[in-house]
Amino acid sequence: MRKYKHIVPFWPFVVLLAFGFVNESIGQGLQDEELLKDVSANDIQEVISSYKGDKAVLINVWATWCAPCIEEFPHIVELQQKYEDDLHVVFVSADFPKQREKALEFLRAQNVDWPTYFKTGKDQPFIEALSDDWSGALPFTKILNNDGAVVASWEQGAGYEKFERFTKKAINN
Repeated sequence: MRKYKHIVPFWPFVVLLAFGFVNESIGQGLQDEELLKDVSANDIQEVISSYKGDKAVLINVWATWCAPCIEEFPHIVELQQKYEDDLHVVFVSADFPKQREKALEFLRAQNVDWPTYFKTGKDQPFIEALSDDWSGALPFTKILNNDGAVVASWEQGAGYEKFERFTKKAINN
């Protein structure tokens, strides 16, 4: 017993260290209500305009039941990480209220570590708040330069190259 006496004081440290790594990898530091905030049609305009003059903005409206949304999602996360100093991604989940937990799980699995949004209210006012040209089809992406001018918008899924091309155009204004 004496020979293992020096190990005992380190156990609390090991447990705390292990819990810290597990907690960080699962939660990425944000609580559920910070990771996926409710947003109305009026609120989304305020969120987007808060970056005007500071960063380009990529808005992506998606849902867990939308296959093209899920397919393109990692490309957008990669762009946010690559251009974090010049770009802010605004993800808006259009999932049904009963699917909120599924949306949270998906965001965590994609390593999203910044606040995102969950659409509330009626669809038409939300669609109109984002774009006069959007029919409501998903996924929907809109990219603004740092002056708030629209650089591109589209209603279909896209590959990394398309996202990066318009992101660079928005950043280089």
